[in-house]
Amino acid sequence: MSRHTPPTRTLRSRPDLDQLKRQAKELLDAYRAGDPEAAREVRAYYRHPEPSTFALHGAQLVLARAHGFDSWPKLKAFVDGITVRRLVEAVRDGDLDTVRSMVTARPELVHLDVAENDEHRALHHAVLSRRPEIVRFLMRHGADARKGIWPHRGATTAYRLAVE
Repeated sequence: MSRHTPPTRTLRSRPDLDQLKRQAKELLDAYRAGDPEAAREVRAYYRHPEPSTFALHGAQLVLARAHGFDSWPKLKAFVDGITVRRLVEAVRDGDLDTVRSMVTARPELVHLDVAENDEHRALHHAVLSRRPEIVRFLMRHGADARKGIWPHRGATTAYRLAVE
């Protein structure tokens, strides 16, 4: 397994966890049956797969990585709606409990931009919404107060916005 293997599968616009579970079971069955395509996918995302001991959790991991996630729980959290956009909504609403649960499920969300064309992060929104308790929580969980937004990176850090 290579950490640099790019995703080979794409999630539907409205992913269904039950369908993903079925796909994992189908991948497991195909791999155990010796299907060459399944074997190729498993080898791409799983270190030293052994058909006799390869289990459902391995197939779920392969499926998650094939979709671009580090683990099945992170894929599940995404499907369950734990996304950076939903985190920003919770921040703006001042819902610290929801922010906590989302960051616990997907800690990487504190480091993600809202979108490719929107470099704001949850911390920027917490500062702009004047939510000091959420700012403190996000900072304790690794949010970068010095990350600015192009083209004026220095003037648009969460730190600078808070000071001003």
